[in-house]
Amino acid sequence: MRRLLLGFVLLLVGCAGGQHGVNAGNAHKEVVKLGVIESVTPIEMDASSGAGSTAGSIFGQVGGASTGDGRGAVVGSVLGTVLGGTLGHQAGLATRPGLEIWVKLDGAAQSTYVMQPGQPDAFKVGDRIRIVQKGGGMIVELDTSGKAK
Repeated sequence: MRRLLLGFVLLLVGCAGGQHGVNAGNAHKEVVKLGVIESVTPIEMDASSGAGSTAGSIFGQVGGASTGDGRGAVVGSVLGTVLGGTLGHQAGLATRPGLEIWVKLDGAAQSTYVMQPGQPDAFKVGDRIRIVQKGGGMIVELDTSGKAK
């Protein structure tokens, strides 16, 4: 029975290893689509990293734990963690300028949009662009190849 179970486990491990190898090869694939900008809208993007929330939680927990003995220290620690995390999150909020870019892709029936960091004067309606998709991310760049479709 042990040998059968061991054989089954080894079979599953072998199958799983092959699947990960196939997916890992596709992770670095780059896809480029060409199109024309239909509209550009300035937006504010979240630039916070979450570090304020983490630091606030740690300081709140340490401060709360030193407020009493026994159960009081546990309650103080929990409340300090929550309060410190909330205050740290509020202090860590930041925004950066970004763009919502609507694009009519070549040969597509519908438009698509991309949100990315950037200044309002980076693109204008009618610009030829390319959308580069790589590693789960997507970015709009000016198409400098000079090829019009």
